[in-house]
Amino acid sequence: MTHPAYHGHMTDSVTPMPPKNHSKPFAIAACLIFLASPVHATTSPQALEEIGSTVSTTIKKTLIKSTERDQLYQSSADEAQQGISISVQSFDDEFVDCRDQFVEQTAPTLVGRQGERLSAMVRALCFEGFATLHSGIARTPLWSASHLTKARVRDARTLVRSDSFRPELRLPAGERAELADYRRSGFDRGHIAPNGDMPNPDAQYASFSLANIAPQNGEHNRNVWRHIEIATRTLAMQHDEVFVVTGVAFLGNTSERIGGRVLVPSHFFKAVYIPSLSAAGVYFSPNDSTGSYQIISLDELAERTGINAMPALSKDIRQIAHTLPQPMNEAQAERVLLDSQSKSWLQFAISAVRYVVEFLNRA
Repeated sequence: MTHPAYHGHMTDSVTPMPPKNHSKPFAIAACLIFLASPVHATTSPQALEEIGSTVSTTIKKTLIKSTERDQLYQSSADEAQQGISISVQSFDDEFVDCRDQFVEQTAPTLVGRQGERLSAMVRALCFEGFATLHSGIARTPLWSASHLTKARVRDARTLVRSDSFRPELRLPAGERAELADYRRSGFDRGHIAPNGDMPNPDAQYASFSLANIAPQNGEHNRNVWRHIEIATRTLAMQHDEVFVVTGVAFLGNTSERIGGRVLVPSHFFKAVYIPSLSAAGVYFSPNDSTGSYQIISLDELAERTGINAMPALSKDIRQIAHTLPQPMNEAQAERVLLDSQSKSWLQFAISAVRYVVEFLNRA
């Protein structure tokens, strides 16, 4: 089967790179040319010293800025000051073709010190079935968002997985991951928007773009995280729909790059909003083999990571961590759904009896 690279609501638009500041390189070049020219021979030693100082200062500032842009990992000192809000960056205009994946069509925002750090070299990508904000520094997604409905999950269950991992050619070569980066890395190619959430072959194909993939501990990927994905789909089946934002975090003082290029996340998260309950919570799990996870609120996620996953929700909803179900395997999910159906029929029967009694009383 031939798959189109992008289909339906996909768009080739990406978040444009911020304009580069070329003034500093020109200033350096001008100073060096001056020093190499015959004119400087007639210049006083004091003036030459000032020119040399200017060159040195400019070079230092340029190098420091470059180093800071590549520092996605958040130190403990930065974490302590995360509550100080510096900026909020919105991406609604860049996701115009896939805004239906977001709560109230509002994309996640980047906030605070860590959000400011993450905002360097990001690009918005619309895919069939999900939306992604990609980091050219990490060469991974920061998050992928999708609207899961009961019908979508049912359709996804009918598909047979067909792996088609490939680089995302809409991204510049210097910003994207390549298949070679993951080869013999010791990490799985972990989906952010899960393949198991995709309702048709085109969406499934899209989910294997490396723009939707991050280096993931194999035990984590195949156990606790897979069970969190199943629990999330079960919520969609129980409540008709959920909105989901799945992403990665870079916390701590150490970092690792596979292939020398792709940054390994310290944590994975999955934020889930259940409209029928007006409630939301976040699974937050370290990218390791421990199988541990926490349930935190959306506001706490924003404080930890710099990502406000669902900014359209009220503060009351964002502040409270809804008690999400424990991670579960397929058999456990089936039992949960059967129990839900039994309760639904019982509630229907009770409602019917009440209606008949009220009707007879009125007669």
